Amino acid sequence: MPEPIQLESLRVTDEPAARALRQDTHLLGLFLTPASPSDVAARAGMPANLAHHHARRLAGLGLLFEQRREAGRVYYQLRARTFRVPSDLLPPQDPDGNGRGDLRDLTGRFLVAYERCWAFMRDGEEDVCSFGNEEHPTEPLEEITAPLCAPFPAHLDHLTLRLTPERYARLARALSDVLTHAFAESHSDSGEPCTLAVLTFSDPSADPRALSRNLNSFLGPNPA
Repeated sequence: MPEPIQLESLRVTDEPAARALRQDTHLLGLFLTPASPSDVAARAGMPANLAHHHARRLAGLGLLFEQRREAGRVYYQLRARTFRVPSDLLPPQDPDGNGRGDLRDLTGRFLVAYERCWAFMRDGEEDVCSFGNEEHPTEPLEEITAPLCAPFPAHLDHLTLRLTPERYARLARALSDVLTHAFAESHSDSGEPCTLAVLTFSDPSADPRALSRNLNSFLGPNPA
């Protein structure tokens, strides 16, 4: 019988497999090339027996396959390099569905980073909330002059204003272009994993007359 091989692309039609593909992305990525769960365990930050359990479970769902056995070890590999999942398998209403699962995971990880930076806050620092309208414009955001000592400061900056569909698309693409350029530059030679995110959407609940800016950041001033 011929040895199984990794496919270039595989369409997922089973809901449990689609859910596992979203929930276990990091672990699955460690099996891009053949690997033993025992070798993957340390990189995944879990005990070896748990890594073996998850590998067998993911193989049972068709996301991994047993590539070979060698010296008493089982080597698993991703069933395909690309998985295609019909969008209606996990709709936004599902806790792990498109959009909702991404935002939940991203929000949780951002809050962890935010709380870590909060520990570096200095006594006497203040939150600032200003209001304005066309007659009385809001004061510009105060310039941050003292950098925070946090090595990877959390940064949140969002803006609400009226846009035409064309301008909205242009600005959203311009923001994503920043991430495209960062992806092309690849990893730095040293440092830690960091997440940069772009989130844009139409907001019918906002006051159509309002222009608001919210900066919640530990980033500090721009370097001279």
